Amino acid sequence: MRIVLLLSLMFNLLMLAAPANAQARAEAKRPVRILHIMSFNSPYRWTDGQLDGFKAGLGAEVKAEYQVFQLDTKRQSSKEEQERNAGKARQLISDWKPDLVYTSDDDAIQLVTRHYVGSPIPFVFSGVNGNPKELGIEGAPNITGVLEREHVVETIHLLQTLKPGVRRIQILSDNAAYWPQVIGRVRSLARSKPDFELVGVDQPVTYADFQHLALENPNKADAYLILGNFNFKDAKGANVPYPQLQRWLTENSKVPDMSFWDDRMLHGTLAGVAVSAFEQGQSAGKLARAILVQHQKPGSLPMTPTTKGVPVINLERARQLGITPRSTQLLSAQIVTSYEWSK
Repeated sequence: MRIVLLLSLMFNLLMLAAPANAQARAEAKRPVRILHIMSFNSPYRWTDGQLDGFKAGLGAEVKAEYQVFQLDTKRQSSKEEQERNAGKARQLISDWKPDLVYTSDDDAIQLVTRHYVGSPIPFVFSGVNGNPKELGIEGAPNITGVLEREHVVETIHLLQTLKPGVRRIQILSDNAAYWPQVIGRVRSLARSKPDFELVGVDQPVTYADFQHLALENPNKADAYLILGNFNFKDAKGANVPYPQLQRWLTENSKVPDMSFWDDRMLHGTLAGVAVSAFEQGQSAGKLARAILVQHQKPGSLPMTPTTKGVPVINLERARQLGITPRSTQLLSAQIVTSYEWSK
């Protein structure tokens, strides 16, 4: 009798466990859900390059289902627009229940990620200029990512090889919230380097003021360092599209210019040692792989910057400025041969 009762109990337990086991097997076969929240928009070389790199870093053998949400903070930049879009992104997290959220650039941290500190959902970021402590994510057990750190000295030295005698550097930028971090790093380096000096930092609000500063060059700079170029307002208070601003600067300014992102050189900036968008994303993808495949805790994976810099020279801009790069410079850099608007 006992044997019969024991067999009956075991049978009932197996029947109860079967649905759970079947569900577990189904879950194991389901592609992992990855929600990518872009601070900016697509198509955009910087944003899209990060996502391409992320997929490469995660690995093609990892079956993944992606959704992409664009916060579009450069074009929808008012506080009301940003909060509305951030609310939609957070609702998507609630509805879709991703296995991991991948965010790119600082705005997504401010608008979305920081609301999930300590959440069961793992978050991985890339392209972040700010300091994790000041962003409120340092030490978060469910968050890790890739910091973006500019190749300041390398960029200035590249410009100096193209245009000997460049020493006095002027920063021109919009007033987006994350630029003070970058400006602070440039200031710090300028104080410690004897071969260049920072003679001014201007962050005008209006496009007209930007144009005036660029043409007047009140600080007699030898070169401009262009940071933010999205948020300058026209006469109606709308953001001027950055390709329009870059084209105007190229056609009207005779001052050599530099920046840290290859998209700027495509749109007319003379040179820069660019942060690699692909490497940023690839490093983030490797962190996601460590979390999803190797089951490591996000908080155990350090937040570090990428190191690869890509020298980029716009040859058309060089010709316009009367600069003839040496063959060694051309061989060691990516060369842009024309302006985007002329294609």
